Amino acid sequence: MSRHANLPFHIYVNVDNKFLGEKMPSGTTPAIWHSVYCRSNQILMCHVLLESGANWSGLPIQAISLKENFDYSEDALMPWASMGDDLDIFHSKYLEGLECEPIEIFTSKARHTGIIFDWKDGFSRYPQEHKPLNMIELENGQFAFLPNNYLLYKDSHFISKNARENLKYYKRGDKVYWGK
Repeated sequence: MSRHANLPFHIYVNVDNKFLGEKMPSGTTPAIWHSVYCRSNQILMCHVLLESGANWSGLPIQAISLKENFDYSEDALMPWASMGDDLDIFHSKYLEGLECEPIEIFTSKARHTGIIFDWKDGFSRYPQEHKPLNMIELENGQFAFLPNNYLLYKDSHFISKNARENLKYYKRGDKVYWGK
């Protein structure tokens, strides 16, 4: 079991100082986000190297932003808690940089980071609960971990607006297919 996982690459971010201590001056601290920590029923926690040289473990996602904007709460940024301790993170080259937009909870222009978080058991108690989380960068600079059914992608060479009519027919993927 692995509760800690490295990101496929590190990301330069700002940390909201209110998460670093009660006596910290207001503002932000530059940091390098390099890994995450996972515990069942908790939001993913971030490990960062701070500008001071300190390695800080356990920052919630709402404490990190590319800009200095921290508008969204953890409930919006990660609607599902972690579904186990055994975390798997992979890099999807195709999705990296692809424009997308959340279709649940809030609206924002966004782009996919190419990073997807998953649980090594493949799903939680039931297959339909399987929710790999896509790490997206919102237009305000914050990051969100959203499941597939909370995002729509834009790829002008393939995606057709007329085909979006089919979205209403998609059903929950509750069947598990096993090989013989």
